[in-house]
Amino acid sequence: MEKRAFLAVILSVLVFILYQYYYISRFEPGKVKPEHEKKAEKAAEPPVVKDMALRAEEVIKIREAAVKEREIKIDTRVTEVILTNRGGKIKAINLLKYKTKDGAPVNLVKDAEGKLLPVKLEFTDKNFSDAINSTLFDTAKIEDIVTLSPDRRSISVRFSYRDDSGFEIYKEYTFYHDEYKIDVSIKTDGGAASAGGFSYQALWGPGLKSDGGSDGYSYEGPTSYIGRELILDKLKGKGEQIYHEGNIKWVAMQNKYFMAALIPVEAKGFKAISKTSETGDVSVGLEYISVNGRAENRVILYAGPKESEILKSYNVSLEEIINYGWFDFLAKPLFKVLKLFYRFTHNYGIAIIILTVIIKLIFYPLSQKSLKSMQKLQRLQPELKIIQERHKNDRQKMSTELMRLYKENKVNPFGGFFLIIIQIPVFIALYKILMETIELRQSPFFGWIKDLSDKDPYYITPIIMGGTMLIQQKMTPSTGDPTQAKIMLIMPVIFTFMFLNFPSGLVLYWLVNNILSIAQQYAISKQMKK
Repeated sequence: MEKRAFLAVILSVLVFILYQYYYISRFEPGKVKPEHEKKAEKAAEPPVVKDMALRAEEVIKIREAAVKEREIKIDTRVTEVILTNRGGKIKAINLLKYKTKDGAPVNLVKDAEGKLLPVKLEFTDKNFSDAINSTLFDTAKIEDIVTLSPDRRSISVRFSYRDDSGFEIYKEYTFYHDEYKIDVSIKTDGGAASAGGFSYQALWGPGLKSDGGSDGYSYEGPTSYIGRELILDKLKGKGEQIYHEGNIKWVAMQNKYFMAALIPVEAKGFKAISKTSETGDVSVGLEYISVNGRAENRVILYAGPKESEILKSYNVSLEEIINYGWFDFLAKPLFKVLKLFYRFTHNYGIAIIILTVIIKLIFYPLSQKSLKSMQKLQRLQPELKIIQERHKNDRQKMSTELMRLYKENKVNPFGGFFLIIIQIPVFIALYKILMETIELRQSPFFGWIKDLSDKDPYYITPIIMGGTMLIQQKMTPSTGDPTQAKIMLIMPVIFTFMFLNFPSGLVLYWLVNNILSIAQQYAISKQMKK
């Protein structure tokens, strides 16, 4: 029986490790443009676009002297956004309700050169793109600092660029009080280039600034939602592009807890793109085609937490970015129950304990039957040894006699194995909840545990958990095989080391589960002795 339990534990660990490996590495490759297509596009590029690049460089020199560089700060109550008129882009998005470990607001905009900041525009000609993203735009009259309130619920900031040929770009950002969304309107007018259309990309990049909570287990990078499919793009090299077409709901850059998504307002006329630059910077966005050099497009930029209730309010399946993997169907209802308990306790640690007790009660009949079966199995050890000795040279006969003995005494030798296996999905679902859910980020329990989504800083709970596993091993009925007994005693040590870097909330779940199992085993032992 213990040998089977040992195999069950090993299998559980293997399933868990393989699950993590598969989930992290999963991605949908999309459509990568072949190199010959890129060259063909470059060859087909209208000569006027190259002329525009030269004119843009000239305009930059003039504007550097004539236009003053400035920053505009918008406080929406939930975000503090800093805009720059250099390229008409976003320099910072500080999330006021979420702090880094240093206590500063989380900033989603990755540190980069000004021309790389979001929302950048990239045209077919790289020199023209660099020039446009580096030049100083004119800014409509507005204060340097704007604070939104119930009395001033929105504000629009407009940037514009125009060269002497009549080529124009307008960017307008609209902010809303107490909301993470930003309406972005982009307009291009080709001027002298109106005889030839061209494409441009509206991009978020480079990447997304880490909040210090990255763990190497959560997917971070470009993500798209096409139709009803969540696509994770894994870009391997520099200068790579992946295109997606179809019913594009949104494209996003995500990390463990936060995201920046571009949600198209138009229903068609664009492609989704994920790309890396020649220096390895990652961007994600939408590619539009201008008609005779003219285009007007609107997107909604959501830059904020991956909080399911907020994401659902956009009605474009943004909440699908919170993906718990294989056991998503189990993790979502478990998290709803966890949030329900939190509503009453205001402590996710206590909510985890209550949830553990309920899960234990659900599995109680099965575990009760399994533990009683193990107790009976221990009593049958003398008879088992007689059968094994009597039929040691006839394996088939031995199996037949053992099964007869089990059936007569109503013993299930696989009960313990089955009990462990059916609990694996619950364990993995809780693991994903604790690892991926922003509501548990920096959520304290008691005393030294300040963050249930992070490891125990002093390793106290994993060590206590290892101790409870050791007690369980001592209380578990033995088959009398000293080698197996020694192997099983090693398992608490292995699990303790494995749990050292797990989220303390998950360790808490396992610890409470062990304590309840010990109490159950003790009660059954007393009952069986009567």
